[in-house]
Amino acid sequence: MSITLAPPRPAARVLPPAPTRVTPRKHWLRIGTLVAVVAAVVWFAGRQLPSWSELATALGRVDVPLLGVAAVVEVFSLWLFTRQQQVLFSGFGVWVPVKPAVAITYSRSAMSMTFPAGSVVSAVFAVEQYRRFGASRSTATTVMVLSGVVSMLGLGCLYGVGALAMWVFPEPWQVVAAVIGALCATYLVVALAHQRTLPTREPKTAPPLPARKLGRVATLVRARLADVVTLPGRYWSAGIGYATANWAADLACLVIVCGAFGVGVPVVQIGVVYLGIQLVRQIPLSPGGIGLVETSLVAGLTLLGANPAAAAAATLGYRLLSCWLVIPAGLGAWVGLTRFSPQSGNK
Repeated sequence: MSITLAPPRPAARVLPPAPTRVTPRKHWLRIGTLVAVVAAVVWFAGRQLPSWSELATALGRVDVPLLGVAAVVEVFSLWLFTRQQQVLFSGFGVWVPVKPAVAITYSRSAMSMTFPAGSVVSAVFAVEQYRRFGASRSTATTVMVLSGVVSMLGLGCLYGVGALAMWVFPEPWQVVAAVIGALCATYLVVALAHQRTLPTREPKTAPPLPARKLGRVATLVRARLADVVTLPGRYWSAGIGYATANWAADLACLVIVCGAFGVGVPVVQIGVVYLGIQLVRQIPLSPGGIGLVETSLVAGLTLLGANPAAAAAATLGYRLLSCWLVIPAGLGAWVGLTRFSPQSGNK
């Protein structure tokens, strides 16, 4: 009795996913928006910005020691963002040492300010880097999403505290003192709680997905939500606390820079301008909001009564500390990351 073997069935051909198509209407809408924004920036630069001689005079009057204080405050702001990332990862049982965590922060900040769609590029880079320290791809992605949510909540908390202080205290210096006092107290509580709870947190397994069929996107969303549910509240509060302090330090850098260049605008009004800048930065027309942020900041300070030359000089100083100097520092941090061994760093 002979057995005839059937010929092997050819493997199913897997087609690559179809590329996302941009309709002509959306394409021209993007181009039109970009042209309109560029035209507005050029018009503002020609009509409102001071002459080169006036700008040079304003830059020459800078209080250098005060500008140095602003630089230290901005470095502290980036360190607070690093701590925000650390506490969120520790909530999922992943610990990233301080040095590589700082290097990742500077590297991804430089990428977000340099590349088109920089936020996406920096997020992908951060996911791959955090995986080197034991974070799974799903955990790293979840923390990236959580970080954005926590940052927005921190900005809201900062302005919530400021609004409450303005309602309670009549004088601007009292408002500033109340905000600084509240943030210092929050930072101390968060730091102490973080030091106590960090070693006890163990990674939890997300509950299994149901057996019924789900689309790929729905499955991913459900998995990330399941991960978020496992995060204890103390890590949420610690992350929001660090995010609030991060925003406050960056705002303090702007306030100090304005003082160094003699911008005679009250602190509370500078805070309003700062909030508008953060909204402008969400418009993905240029890497890091370059051009849009500078124009908005100069326009806001000028409308509030600042001398145009002093406003332009303060804008250049603030962007130098918070954006332009971060790019070469991020490049150096990226080179250091390529030579860093997680095994040696965890010893």
